[in-house]
Amino acid sequence: MPRKNVRVPKKYQITAISDALTDIIMEVQDADLKALHLSKGNSIELTRDNLRELQKIARRRAPTISPGGSPTNVIYGASNLGLSCAFLGCVGSDDYGYDYINNLRENDIDTYVSIKKGKSGLCYTLISPDGERTFGLDFGVAKQLHEFEILHSLIADSDFLHFSAYEFRGDNPINHATRHATAIARKKGTKISFDLGDSFVIESIRPHLLEFLQDRVDVLFANEDEARALTRSQDERQLLRFADLVVVKKGEKGAVAFTAKEEAHVESYRVEDVKDTNGAGDNFQAGFFYGLFKGLPLTTCLKIGHFLAANIIRRIGAQSKVKIQGIEFII
Repeated sequence: MPRKNVRVPKKYQITAISDALTDIIMEVQDADLKALHLSKGNSIELTRDNLRELQKIARRRAPTISPGGSPTNVIYGASNLGLSCAFLGCVGSDDYGYDYINNLRENDIDTYVSIKKGKSGLCYTLISPDGERTFGLDFGVAKQLHEFEILHSLIADSDFLHFSAYEFRGDNPINHATRHATAIARKKGTKISFDLGDSFVIESIRPHLLEFLQDRVDVLFANEDEARALTRSQDERQLLRFADLVVVKKGEKGAVAFTAKEEAHVESYRVEDVKDTNGAGDNFQAGFFYGLFKGLPLTTCLKIGHFLAANIIRRIGAQSKVKIQGIEFII
């Protein structure tokens, strides 16, 4: 008798391409941001002058240091839930770079990392008294991931390729490498997940994003500001022009997920003791991904996302080391 075609499970549920940025997390006052000429709540590349001032502030305080980058935070959270994840990126030949790799490996994330001579990328994550976070970026070699360093077999052996608009910022090697990876994914049947990332970034590269999204992605993540910045509309369903499944995060108002035929809305958990909103959206996405891979209803996917987001904002830092098995049975 002829054999039936049996789908062989892929090695990784998610492979993420990310700017490999080590988070230097500090609590600051609003006056500090004003003195540094940093726009509160946004992600901005540092100048030589405000980088020097930030380094002075860091030396006076005791910052928390951990591997960062939005897609990295997503797979960190997804790995905690039991998904098999891999990382693609570029670090420098310094302690920050080697610590970045080791931290991911300790969290059961396989690393396919290019190590370049020079400084690793740093993200000064500045937490205001209200819990809002502002990012000052010193990219180092983080943008130096080249097309030839994208492993075709890795992309083919992944259910999802996940990345964000941050990787498209600037005419850098990682921009072209990420586009190359999406072409491989489409050829190999790997699904594509894209996070709009930041309204400031969207405004700066909007024509390039619209061009990229003409070919559509499988899953598109955004918050309300990012959705408006991309579509120039209050109608979030316009995002379906670019994706089969859209997830819009609405902060305290919850989140909505929709396809052309289905829609689900879930309120967020009420959190009184907010310490740091950094990583809330990334951890939400990690939980949502878990629900998708388990074949759970969109409503449950959103609930899991909210659970992770609510827990991460009660602490300083965008990542948790808490492993949770069967989260769908405890929320």
